[in-house]
Amino acid sequence: AARFKRPTKAFQDGVAGGRTALLSVPGSLMLEGGVPIVEDGVIVGAIGISGMTSQQDGEIAAAALE
Repeated sequence: AARFKRPTKAFQDGVAGGRTALLSVPGSLMLEGGVPIVEDGVIVGAIGISGMTSQQDGEIAAAALE
């Protein structure tokens, strides 16, 4: 999420939408659960959650970010 400056759900949605070329992106994770941490417009890190369903991981990551 930090490296690509977007939630990992963006990759999951892309693959689900047929953009299978995303599967070859080095270092990317194709499941929801990662969100970047942004301070004053700068990405300073990320939160990654795993262990539940992808949707639940995304909800937990979003709650942690809040």
